Amino acid sequence: MFKRRLDQIKHENIGMFDLASIGITLALAITIGFFGGKWIGGKLGNPDIGSYIGFGIGVAAGFLEMFRSVARWNRKLERIEKQQRDEAQKIQDIREE
Repeated sequence: MFKRRLDQIKHENIGMFDLASIGITLALAITIGFFGGKWIGGKLGNPDIGSYIGFGIGVAAGFLEMFRSVARWNRKLERIEKQQRDEAQKIQDIREE
């Protein structure tokens, strides 16, 4: 099943840049969360605790966006599969007539 999905991704013009964006988004969310938390923690008097909290928030935000992206791609692939099934059914109906 995974190989079939990978072939669809390659052939259905979904784009490898979309796949690369997962890693970039995850890394940016963690980095921004860490340094943002460290900055806010410094303003509140404890940058170490702030960096831990910011890191945790960044990880959560990054994974949430990753899951959303994967769900979006799966919906797009399912829509493409449905279109292909509908086209195949139309061709079969025409042949039967």
